[in-house]
Amino acid sequence: MTREALVSLPPDRVLELARGFFTGSASGYAGTLIEEGGDFIRFQVFRGQLAIAASQDGERTRVRCSTLRYHPSIGQFLLQLETESAATGA
Repeated sequence: MTREALVSLPPDRVLELARGFFTGSASGYAGTLIEEGGDFIRFQVFRGQLAIAASQDGERTRVRCSTLRYHPSIGQFLLQLETESAATGA
């Protein structure tokens, strides 16, 4: 399952927020960081693995979340990105 969104935050901020969201207990879906690179981060979560990539797409950032199974936290994470974008005026 893959979900994409365009957000106003820079790619490095998206990955920073992903790291905090998916490794912190606040989301209720805490996982373990297993790999990261310049534009992606990958977690082991209770439903398997979850990969998030963030890349510049014009003036916005394309965020791509991929997993083999439905993962309810992806929608919550993308909503957090939109909320953060609005709050920072980015």
